[in-house]
Amino acid sequence: MASHWRFSGILNARSGNRLDVLSGIDNAFTGILNQRPNKVSDDFYNHSLTSYFNRAAFAQPVPGTLGDLPRNAVVGPNFWNVDLAVSKLIAVGGTQRLELRLESFNLLNHFNWGDPVLNFNAGTFGRITTQAGTPRILQFGIKYDF
Repeated sequence: MASHWRFSGILNARSGNRLDVLSGIDNAFTGILNQRPNKVSDDFYNHSLTSYFNRAAFAQPVPGTLGDLPRNAVVGPNFWNVDLAVSKLIAVGGTQRLELRLESFNLLNHFNWGDPVLNFNAGTFGRITTQAGTPRILQFGIKYDF
């Protein structure tokens, strides 16, 4: 009973996405809303769900000017996930066999934060309102080969 088990796993780990903070208003009077704010400080992060970004590190540009924050200046939360499958082949007789299988997606039930709100003009700026990935999912299976 303790032999002939098969294990297969996947570790998915990646750093956060490069993100572009937007001012949310047309300060330069160009008709384009995808303008960036000014950079006030290099301390961009608070790293919490309700305030991932430090709002004091950014400021709206003076009317008639563009912001000086570079494109993709901030990085979102990282992501990691472990999937695992365990299966056992049982010979039933001759060429017949039974396979028992258990699969777990997000085995450790790790909560991965989604990207924060990037509109500096929004009241929810820097707040993380989504989850990346899925919660733990278990799947059982039986296969009969004949």
